[in-house]
Amino acid sequence: MNLQPPEDISAQLSDDTDWLNRAIAVRNLKAHGKAALPWLSRVFELTFDPQAPIQDVSCALIKGLDSAAVPFLLERLNSETPAHRQRAIELLMECGWRLCTTTMLVEQVLGERDPVLPDWGRDPETVIGLFHQRLSDPDIRVRFASASALEEFGRYLPETVHVFVEILVHGTDHEQNWAALRLGRIGKPAVDACNALRAAADSDHGYTRLAAKNAISSIGGG
Repeated sequence: MNLQPPEDISAQLSDDTDWLNRAIAVRNLKAHGKAALPWLSRVFELTFDPQAPIQDVSCALIKGLDSAAVPFLLERLNSETPAHRQRAIELLMECGWRLCTTTMLVEQVLGERDPVLPDWGRDPETVIGLFHQRLSDPDIRVRFASASALEEFGRYLPETVHVFVEILVHGTDHEQNWAALRLGRIGKPAVDACNALRAAADSDHGYTRLAAKNAISSIGGG
């Protein structure tokens, strides 16, 4: 198969007139593997593209770079832009195609955690420590991403609870759903979240109601 040279793809990545050209460019660049690294800044920008297919393929390119993308993502973790910090955490969670937990919509309970950490190419505790620091980020969605990462990997669980409670009060329906799911998996150490979960159990969003009720049962909050 003849690959389009990355240099030729570069102009397409910046085509603001035709979103399909951008999508094709990212897919073509993805085929180059680590040779795509010089274009990582632009690809990261495209993870925020208005077109969802471009967001998806751009995230897939970065995650597929494994540990080679980690230095770049750790830089973005210190970005002045909150959305960049949040996205960096989300990509680090699945670096090297270590997929995050999913849930069956009908059940609304998370399964057991995967003990295998992503391939970060360095001491995992270094990256975990950076997530821990971001629990006090000034932006609520960065705090939520950090708490989600720590819960996903089973670290600092008691310290994540207050962030999930905050999301149950101020988050979107989708975020509240996931906060309840993660609190349910934390179980008894999340007892301080029971009041917020009881309120969420009256949510207008059916999945959130069920996740909150399951979480209360898991915690033993009655």
